[in-house]
Amino acid sequence: MESNPIFHRTRLRLAAWYTLVMGGILGLSSLGVYSVVAHTYYETIDQGLQSVANALHKSIEPAWRQPGQLQRLNKEFYLELCVAQTNCLPKKTSINKSITEAANPVNYYIRLLDRSGKLFASGGMEFNKLPIASTLHNWQILTDYSGTRYREITLPLYTQNQVSGYLQVARSITDLDQHLTYLRLTLVLGLPISMIFVGLSSWWLAGRAMQPVYLSYQQMQQFTADAAHEFRTPLAAMYSTIEAAIKLQQEPKANNGILDVLKRQNRRLSQLVGDLLLLTKIDQKQLTGEYQLCCLNDIISDLIEELAFLAVETQVNLSKQVQVSEKLYVMGNEDQLYRLISNLIVNAIQATSSGGKVTVFWEKNELYAIIKVQDTGIGIAPEHQQRIFDRFYRVDRDAYGGLRLRSRTSGGSGLGLAIAIAIAQAHKGNIHVQSQPGLGSTFTVRLPLSP
Repeated sequence: MESNPIFHRTRLRLAAWYTLVMGGILGLSSLGVYSVVAHTYYETIDQGLQSVANALHKSIEPAWRQPGQLQRLNKEFYLELCVAQTNCLPKKTSINKSITEAANPVNYYIRLLDRSGKLFASGGMEFNKLPIASTLHNWQILTDYSGTRYREITLPLYTQNQVSGYLQVARSITDLDQHLTYLRLTLVLGLPISMIFVGLSSWWLAGRAMQPVYLSYQQMQQFTADAAHEFRTPLAAMYSTIEAAIKLQQEPKANNGILDVLKRQNRRLSQLVGDLLLLTKIDQKQLTGEYQLCCLNDIISDLIEELAFLAVETQVNLSKQVQVSEKLYVMGNEDQLYRLISNLIVNAIQATSSGGKVTVFWEKNELYAIIKVQDTGIGIAPEHQQRIFDRFYRVDRDAYGGLRLRSRTSGGSGLGLAIAIAIAQAHKGNIHVQSQPGLGSTFTVRLPLSP
């Protein structure tokens, strides 16, 4: 399967599309997992923080604004509060007993604010690092001067059914940020690794899926080769019989030329059978053992001489233009290279009206020998340019009037350009066409130079 470029490209496309689709699905799934995990973490932290804040609020609100009550609460809950800014106890908040049962001992802080939002009392972390909120919201995330993030809840304190202050309780979410960082890192690193495995499995699955199709294709190839081979013998016998019948007839015009018609059709069928056998050999890589060093200069020069009669017959000026001084050598089958260039030149001659020109150029670059067959014919419509190399594809004369070799009226089999591109690809080369209707066409062949 890998030796056939059509199946190889199809398998590559299938694997690439499968990998892209699975990559999109995995990416969206990873984003969903991250969102769910992050939301769950936040909910867990909020629930713990809500529990701590409710416990403190329940105890602090009755004693709010009553002398000595905050100190009592400090002893009861082991809270270390700074009631006066100049007389502060140690800078850490220890929340023990019933409050520690609601949350793990992390870096909490507590603040009591008056009605205007001015700090009244605080405890927990160092005062010069406390994040200051410009507004009083129920829930918010603050960042201190060292970059540590805190999740904070604000609860109002009431005195005689009026808001007289606020209780703020917060905890650091460094542990949450670390967990989410690890999760992001896992997803970011895991996705490319997963894509590699998906790509490899896609390549394998595409090969397994295409194996029956490839086997059917091989069977059709073999059937074509066997059928074409079997046709050669009866066709040859028919041709000989027709030749003998023509010689034996007493008058040349007898039978109204029926034998001549049969002879032409027999020749046409024989050529078609030969073309099918050639394509089958190329597809099955049966020509590689016949490769040798070939000189393109000699092949093209011989073709120019041999096809000069066809150009004169159609009143077309056939010429060559050498753009490189040294000879160009490639590794290949000389007969097939001859057939490749011959098909292109014949097509160009037949595509050109009387008085037109067909010019064959050859040059090279660092890696390739470049052969261009340029004509001044009617040109090829854009919608046909991608399909003219398909087997048995024919272009109507209105679309490409000069392509007589592949037109229905000329009796062409539709295999000329298909054979040309098959030979080029078998020699690790390619053919490219540039054409504009009314301005002619240029077929460019690139073949790798012999080292």
